[in-house]
Amino acid sequence: MRSLIFLACLLSLWFCQPVRAEVSAPVSVCVDSDPPSPEDRGQTVLKTQNHINGVSVDIVRAAFARMGKTIEFNVNLPWQRCLYEVENQHIDFALGAYYDSERAKIYNYSIHYNTLTPQIFFLATNHLVVTQLSDLKNYRGCGIYGSSYAHYELKNENLDQGSGYESLFRKILARRCDYFVEEYEAVAGFKKGQEFLDNPLVRHLPMSGVVAPSCHLITAKNSAANSMMADLNAALDAVIKSGQAEKIWKKYMGELPFKP
Repeated sequence: MRSLIFLACLLSLWFCQPVRAEVSAPVSVCVDSDPPSPEDRGQTVLKTQNHINGVSVDIVRAAFARMGKTIEFNVNLPWQRCLYEVENQHIDFALGAYYDSERAKIYNYSIHYNTLTPQIFFLATNHLVVTQLSDLKNYRGCGIYGSSYAHYELKNENLDQGSGYESLFRKILARRCDYFVEEYEAVAGFKKGQEFLDNPLVRHLPMSGVVAPSCHLITAKNSAANSMMADLNAALDAVIKSGQAEKIWKKYMGELPFKP
């Protein structure tokens, strides 16, 4: 009899346990810090989604919202470290990656959500003769650590590399290099971008012969996050086709045309 009572008590306890709703963890996404502004240094590495915005961030946030997921953005990592953390599955996705055949051996790419405009930047007094991509090899170029310049047919090891756009402008102003190549929208969206674009000492011109790069989310091919890629692609496609992505673009980039 006692054993039956004891069993009944155990069963009642089991049935009376509160039901806990399963809450999915936020998706972690790292963003090039380029570099973090002084007020960001020393703060919590993982910021909440309300503390960062911009074209790519808002488009991707809208896509994950359609999937019923929130995002936790990491904005304090240099791009090369961001890629490392995604490759080693410490972070789910990296934001704003260009397609690169070597990179594609490690990462799976989402569909692209906007396409950018290749430019060459140089001193106004430095009369470069660049009519085709091969002409770049006649001059000293600068670049950013971890960035891909494959679409310019340039190898990273042949560039004087630094951290962030400010280093690029400092180097051409100091004549440490003759040029750097970058996408117009990327510089315009940088926190000091307009200041650099309006600098009378620096010229920028479109680069012909370059396949315009597009922005993607990437994740390690063997990661758990890779299982979300099909749903993410469908959500990004919906954000673009609904016109939501273009509205986000115009909010930040004004009259510059949106190219998905």
